[in-house]
Amino acid sequence: MSGESIGIALSALTLVVIAATAVAAIVQLRHLRASNQLSALLEILDQWNQPSLRTAFSHFHQDMGAKLADPVYAEMLRSSGSGDRGSYPELLVFDFWEQVGTYCKHGLIDENILLDIVSTQVSSAWKRAWPAIEIIREGNGDSACENFEFLAVRAQLFMRDHPDGLYPRGLPRFADLGEG
Repeated sequence: MSGESIGIALSALTLVVIAATAVAAIVQLRHLRASNQLSALLEILDQWNQPSLRTAFSHFHQDMGAKLADPVYAEMLRSSGSGDRGSYPELLVFDFWEQVGTYCKHGLIDENILLDIVSTQVSSAWKRAWPAIEIIREGNGDSACENFEFLAVRAQLFMRDHPDGLYPRGLPRFADLGEG
């Protein structure tokens, strides 16, 4: 075998090794991305279950209507910064969904997985929060709560596209198995 043939064979072998390394790197990057998205989703679910946020959700669901009738509360919403979260824990709900919407909008978490879990809650929260957000936007512009709005719109579209959920087609339901 001539020196030139050996050189060509080594170049070809080098090309194969580089191609295999590139494929391995792409596979590894996919796994890393999936791992990072799972970590982010688990962090969101962990925050969801924190006592302070559970309390905030309770205030949000119970007190929003009455608070919106209070002109002092409405003025606080209009003012920049929109109030102390200790005094107005329901605003933590806005912050939470704003943060989750940001992660989703920038692809840090998988939107379909997230919305499969929380689309109903997001849509419901947006509808309940909307009167307050309108007041917040009077004083702070349309960028206030925009990521919460983004998430709510995506949730509504998700529910429209999947009215029966995402249960796998062709897989029987447990009741269909006749096992009780």
